[in-house]
Amino acid sequence: MPDVALMLWGLGVYVLAPTLLGALSALAFWLRRNMLLGNAIGSTVIAVVMIFHILQFLANTFNASSTILDLNDAWLPLGALVITGWVDVLLLFVVGGIVESRVKHRMIRPEDF
Repeated sequence: MPDVALMLWGLGVYVLAPTLLGALSALAFWLRRNMLLGNAIGSTVIAVVMIFHILQFLANTFNASSTILDLNDAWLPLGALVITGWVDVLLLFVVGGIVESRVKHRMIRPEDF
């Protein structure tokens, strides 16, 4: 059972939290129908958070490893962090599309036709 809790914690910290922070920072721009700027700002927030996670992982790896050969084992988790960052950005774009769709439907009035 602790493995499942650890997996859910990792999912929240590495996938949901950066996406949520990026979406919250982009929401003000999305609601003003400026989707590109919102996506750029949200992606930047995600990139900063993921770079922090990667640097933290590298610092922990360098402190824990006694030889350079031990660092070769760090490539797989490092690659997983990079792929997770890309997944976060894709999730941000999905959330942005949902917000854009809802804003468009809210902005259409019958007198526009």
